[in-house]
Amino acid sequence: MPQIPLVDVKAQYASLLPALKERLAEVLEAGVFILGPNVKAFEEEAAAYLGVPRSVGVANGTDALVLVLDAMGIEPGDEVICPAFPFYATAEALARRGGRLPPRWHRR
Repeated sequence: MPQIPLVDVKAQYASLLPALKERLAEVLEAGVFILGPNVKAFEEEAAAYLGVPRSVGVANGTDALVLVLDAMGIEPGDEVICPAFPFYATAEALARRGGRLPPRWHRR
């Protein structure tokens, strides 16, 4: 019986592959891997798409959650309520800010 993948990652980006390879080649050629014109362009396009004055590009979703927690003023010891079955990065972001999960998370 053939295996059916839970997520077909290749299918998700197959149509974008030529453009992705072109952009990656440009980044490699320029040698600008952090910040630079591509990040600036992404932030400007994201802000325009979202209808906000500006946006901030970050490395990953965990960093984005940490920034949101900082913006909300979450301090060590603050309880943060989140979905019962979140991605583990949600709890990681809370831990990085010193927040704590509600007691229900500690029950089995």
